[in-house]
Amino acid sequence: MLRLRPYRDVADLEAMAHLVVQAWAERGPHVECAVGDLTWRLLRNAQVLPREDISLWESAPGQLAGFAWAYGNGDVDLLVHPLEHADAFAVDVLPWVRARHGRTPQPATLWALESNGPLLAALRRLGLRTTGGCYLHLALPLHALPPSPPPLPEGYRVRAMRGPEEVAARALVHRRGFGTERVTTEVYARLMEAPRYQPALDLVVEAPDGSLAACALGWLDEANAVGEFEPVACAPEHRRRGLGRALLHEGLGRMRGLGARQAVVYAFEGNPVSVALYQSSGFTVVDRNLGHTLESP
Repeated sequence: MLRLRPYRDVADLEAMAHLVVQAWAERGPHVECAVGDLTWRLLRNAQVLPREDISLWESAPGQLAGFAWAYGNGDVDLLVHPLEHADAFAVDVLPWVRARHGRTPQPATLWALESNGPLLAALRRLGLRTTGGCYLHLALPLHALPPSPPPLPEGYRVRAMRGPEEVAARALVHRRGFGTERVTTEVYARLMEAPRYQPALDLVVEAPDGSLAACALGWLDEANAVGEFEPVACAPEHRRRGLGRALLHEGLGRMRGLGARQAVVYAFEGNPVSVALYQSSGFTVVDRNLGHTLESP
């Protein structure tokens, strides 16, 4: 019996968040995403269509045990919990991925953690193979914060975003940092209204001329006492000045003040600059999220 169904409404988002929290309680940082990722992925651009992009998997009627989230670039994030359901989950999800894959120009890539043996084995039994690319999962215990970063250049300062009056500037520094147009002023204003958004963890670096030079957004999973950074960016002309490390250090202190005992961040292995930033800030690699190719039928 097929146990996959489409995303319906915000109640499903809360059920997904509850599942992520449950998985973290059992597996710690060895979970494919943190709870803040769900809000960020849903609201980070105007093109997200959750009823088309997300499928929920139930081990029994009304019992959520997994979900698949597909993106326009062909990526598909997977999460299943408990792991004993990995085989049935993969078998049910694959036809849905194939159907979506047929409507996108990019080859589908399904992601699963290196530590998630049951899911990896299920994907490989279904004929998927690793792509060679991966996202690193990095973590940092907060019982002792790392040493303070070097002093910022004269005129720069780290602070929290001031509020709605800075939405346009905050969205602009994100776009300039990532070289993308998807985070518009309207998109960011909507994100700021999300229940899990915390103004104290929305940090920026102000440049000497008053413009915003860099940004970092933090999320908190209170139940598991873990903070996450997603995303972190710096405008091109302000790079190599220690702004990213300063943002992370400030954010780590704020997360600890809010009760977090550890922090996590994710970085694409093929981006050595971001990996070096996180490692220089005290983070260490604890897992790897591996891409798996889905061949056309």
